[in-house]
Amino acid sequence: MDTFAKNLTFYLHVTMLNSRDHYTQKITSLSELVAYQKNPLIHTCWYGPKSSDFLDLQDVIHPTGIVSCYSSTLNSSIPLLTYDGIGERYKFSIDDLADHFVTNGRFEEFAKRNNITSILPYDSNPQLEIFCQQNNIHILSSLESTKNLLRDKTKIDEISRAIGLDTIPGIPGIIDEFEFESLTTMFGLPLFLHFAEGAGGTGNWIVYTKDEFENVKKQQKGKRLNVKKFFNGKTCTIDICVTPAAIFCGNLEEEIIGEEPLNSNPTEYVGSSWFENGYSYEIRRRILNIGLALGKYVRSRGFLGCFHPDFLVGDGDDIYLTELNMRFGGSCGAYNKIQILNNRIPITLLHSIAFSDSAPSLDSEKINNENLKPLNYGFMVLKNNFNKPVTIPHKFKSGIYSIAKNKILYTNKTKLLDMRDAETIFVSGLPESNKDTIIHKGAYMFEVITKFPISDSKSNLNSVGRNLAQRLYSNFIGDECSVQYD
Repeated sequence: MDTFAKNLTFYLHVTMLNSRDHYTQKITSLSELVAYQKNPLIHTCWYGPKSSDFLDLQDVIHPTGIVSCYSSTLNSSIPLLTYDGIGERYKFSIDDLADHFVTNGRFEEFAKRNNITSILPYDSNPQLEIFCQQNNIHILSSLESTKNLLRDKTKIDEISRAIGLDTIPGIPGIIDEFEFESLTTMFGLPLFLHFAEGAGGTGNWIVYTKDEFENVKKQQKGKRLNVKKFFNGKTCTIDICVTPAAIFCGNLEEEIIGEEPLNSNPTEYVGSSWFENGYSYEIRRRILNIGLALGKYVRSRGFLGCFHPDFLVGDGDDIYLTELNMRFGGSCGAYNKIQILNNRIPITLLHSIAFSDSAPSLDSEKINNENLKPLNYGFMVLKNNFNKPVTIPHKFKSGIYSIAKNKILYTNKTKLLDMRDAETIFVSGLPESNKDTIIHKGAYMFEVITKFPISDSKSNLNSVGRNLAQRLYSNFIGDECSVQYD
């Protein structure tokens, strides 16, 4: 980010812009915004799953601290409060992060020591809201009560109809009230069980038999859901940011789901692809228009900031809304990096601007039209789903790796800007430690950005993506786990 921002600021605009008063046109790109604002527009503390999600924004958002589940090699003086222990990484959810640090007093001490006056959360929760209220900290987020009304998956058909979208046949209710036989009579097999709670696909279940249904019914006793006719389509999403003055839609992002051993749930999020991947300009434009309608809808309900709706696209290009994630997407850190390299205003910055008292004038129509173009990057999240602890040696560092000649070699380069071609990948999120790190069952390991397609255009990893995952596991955890694909 440093090299990129310097080039943008000093070479593209220093002779063109001498003061804010001389700039009269609306801003459409990151370079214009960097030149316009002179200094970081927002001063805030990032609160999110991974510390690496925020680091590339330092020239446009001044980081006063980072509170995170998982740390990585920072090469930075930013104050950090993390759940990661030295030499060990446990499975931990952002839902529990505020409560964990509030209970032992570390959050309050961290905020006071670093003079934190505002927090930008990947996602909020009641504990975080209470903490900010009690400590006079401004939280850059809509109220949790507002978001809960909008993220309720049992209301998705109601929201779809409100913006003129067709819905997938289904019925809302409580799992205890449903019987397998009557549901299969209505919807056939398999059944899709879409629970009101559960991020990243963890609240979704596909069941083929009565035994499977009864098992889910037992595990999810008393929980609300939509039971849906199973729809086999491509899964995609789009980041949408709602400000008081405008609605911004990001680049169309195909979600990759259901790949072993990257996850343990066949509907769980694995990664993303910003390649065209069979999504025509017409589909992109239609989803953009749906996104604008959704933005107006949630704003009318009192919501500001970034949210992340999921869609299914059928073979006949039918588009269905499946859920509203009232938070940043799991790819937000990678997407920030990719947007910056392509001179686009990061969605995280747009979210921050939504809560700013003095926002610059942005041309939302031009920004949205520019975001209709594909970005040729892929992204994978790797977790430990081997049902046992594994170890990552401390010699492995985040940065650029060469994957040429069937070898994975560190290049000593650490910026995504240095990833020049399809023979290199960007690995981030590796544990920051001077000793080998034990990754416990289910915990996040690291993530990868590629400049080549890893999707088969049907929301699955293609053969190249599967091969890369196998090689990465073998390289970073060696012979501890055997990774085989059919």
